[in-house]
Amino acid sequence: MERKRAFILYLDYAEHLRLLSVEECGKLLLALFEYEETGTLPAFSGALAMAFSLIRLQLDRDKEAYKDKCKKNAENGAKGGRPPKDSNPFEK
Repeated sequence: MERKRAFILYLDYAEHLRLLSVEECGKLLLALFEYEETGTLPAFSGALAMAFSLIRLQLDRDKEAYKDKCKKNAENGAKGGRPPKDSNPFEK
């Protein structure tokens, strides 16, 4: 499967991130990128561990939904996909 090029950060996280310092937000953001790229869990504690775990759960759900969508698209593509449209529907 092709490597993912993106992941979603939801605006709902802002309320929680505002409780962290700028430095903690930076560490969290870099850890999220590392997790998405390699699956590596950071060694956080306290508020950072809590914030990471909340976001990680959604990342995992999104990743699973993406895999399911790719699988469904592959199955539909194997069926031949959508039939071609008429080049000129007014000819009939």
